[in-house]
Amino acid sequence: MENQKLEDCYYAHSSTIFSEMLGEDENYQRLKKAKIAVEEALQNVISQEAWKQYLVLDEICNELECARYKTMYLAGAADCKKLEE
Repeated sequence: MENQKLEDCYYAHSSTIFSEMLGEDENYQRLKKAKIAVEEALQNVISQEAWKQYLVLDEICNELECARYKTMYLAGAADCKKLEE
């Protein structure tokens, strides 16, 4: 049941947890801008079908990243709970 509470908290705040942490991070912002620039350049040189496939791949990568973040968050919360006991 305790794990369910941690998951509920994660889902309630997952949209802001990392954006708040990364919002002021200059390196993250630099990399985000670089990714956008590279995507725009790629879209201009490949076919529409290839671009659609890239977007599917990007979506899968985003889902994997979200699962990794969730696991890291839950592991950190569990470690914190153990330290409090």
